[in-house]
Amino acid sequence: MNLTLIIKAGMHADARHRAALRFAEQAINDGYTLTGVFFYADAVSLASAAAANNPCSQSWCELAGQHHFDLVVCHTAAERQGIEQFNPAFEPAGLTQLVSWMNTADKVVTLS
Repeated sequence: MNLTLIIKAGMHADARHRAALRFAEQAINDGYTLTGVFFYADAVSLASAAAANNPCSQSWCELAGQHHFDLVVCHTAAERQGIEQFNPAFEPAGLTQLVSWMNTADKVVTLS
C-alpha cells in the first residue's frame, strides 16, 4: 500500500516532527511504501539550506535515504517565506507533484 505524507509543522515544532517521523517509520514497518513526504506551509523551513543542521531535518533526510522516498518542499510556500536555497536532500516542486502522489496513494495523511 502506498502512503503520502503532508507535513505542515514548522521547524521548531520538534515534538510534532518526532511524532511524524515515528508515524512514518511505523507505517514503513507495517508494510506501507512511502511515495514521498511533501513539506508545506510552515514545514518548508526544514528544507532550507540554513536548516541543514536541524535535527528534525537531518532525521527526515536519514529516513528518506534509508527507505528511498522523496522529500519535496512546496516552492511557492518557500518563496513566500523568503527561502531561496534548499538543502540538496529536498526537491522543490509545486502542488502538481503532491496531486500526482495523491493519485497513486492508497492513503494520504496530513500531520501539522
